[in-house]
Amino acid sequence: MQIRVIAAALTLMILVGCGASINPVTQQRVVEWFGKTSSTSYNATSAFQRPMTYKVGQYVVYGITDGDDRSVYRTALVGKDGDAWIMETKNISAYGESTTQMAVRGLEKVYESFDIDDMDILWVKMQQDDGQVQTIDGMTLSLVKGTYKKSLTGLVMRFDAGQTTGSVRVPGGTFDGCTKVTSKVETFFGDYESDVWLHPEVPLNGVVRSVSKDNDTVSDLLEFGSDAEPSF
Repeated sequence: MQIRVIAAALTLMILVGCGASINPVTQQRVVEWFGKTSSTSYNATSAFQRPMTYKVGQYVVYGITDGDDRSVYRTALVGKDGDAWIMETKNISAYGESTTQMAVRGLEKVYESFDIDDMDILWVKMQQDDGQVQTIDGMTLSLVKGTYKKSLTGLVMRFDAGQTTGSVRVPGGTFDGCTKVTSKVETFFGDYESDVWLHPEVPLNGVVRSVSKDNDTVSDLLEFGSDAEPSF
């Protein structure tokens, strides 16, 4: 048996560029995010089955540790454009910050079918360092949509059936009764396998913690909630 869910982090397909030098402002923000801690506990009465229903305002923030590098990723549902969800992803690293919004249609359908071709991207907006927003849509988007689609294969994570485990403590709180699974993700950049701890109280994808079996990349939940607003 496998449980497959939509991964919250659209970061696998975000087109972000890092400068060659350290940005002390964003570097300090990463340090501050990693210094956060919550004393709140969350209980689960049964094993994780599927993410909670999508709602505008839901967001998750993860601290990503990859060797000596640390970064912060925030993914949020910040609105709707007709029947499409507006999903915003913010990436903060020692090299800078980038924010991207996408209007994604078909999230609910993919939720049921687990077929990434049931999802469509209507437009992409990227905020530049100077605050200007670049929009990719129409013919321009159609020329690169194939690349986006290939990158989006990483949004479907296949989970081997897991079992309820004990408490997992991360900066975002203590999560009792997490379900530990092994995830297998096929992405544009390669295939990855990780140990993942899931909890029904976490929106978007339920992920509390993940540890890559390939390169020891660790993702810990730093914060989550239901009151996210668009950054631009």
